[in-house]
Amino acid sequence: MTTLKTYDVPDAVDPDGYQLDITGAVTHELQFRRPELEELPSESFTADFACVEGWIAEDCSWQGVCLEHLLDRAEPIASASHALVHAMDGAYACSFPLPRLSNAVLAIDLDGNPLPIEHGGPARLVPTGDADCWESVKWVRELEIVTSPQDDTDTAKSIALSRIE
Repeated sequence: MTTLKTYDVPDAVDPDGYQLDITGAVTHELQFRRPELEELPSESFTADFACVEGWIAEDCSWQGVCLEHLLDRAEPIASASHALVHAMDGAYACSFPLPRLSNAVLAIDLDGNPLPIEHGGPARLVPTGDADCWESVKWVRELEIVTSPQDDTDTAKSIALSRIE
């Protein structure tokens, strides 16, 4: 079983009322509940998860939806270039160029079981390839598609690094 470090789950995280919203610079704003995500084509991959705090969780087996499938359904407009991935806690958000986000997985299972809330369930963004640990957004509630980088509202790195400073 994977051993990821856990943190307190924010009060705003409500797995029972979970809904993923895709909003912003898209032709079709969309909403998905977990059962709807489970019906979409899934991707699986296994990788180590290394944190800037110095710990590593080896052989995490993630399964979920490749975001390319969700973005294709939403149809970002021609000028869309980035997405701001928001967490359910309302404070944590991370900006991604759309091509990079397309390769990420919205994980809903870990090691063959539903993703536990303490590890980011019901849905966690897991970027593939080289990624910083703070880019793996827990409790994903919204993909806000935008037309420029959102550096001023990207809080992920500062929140993550505040845990070790």
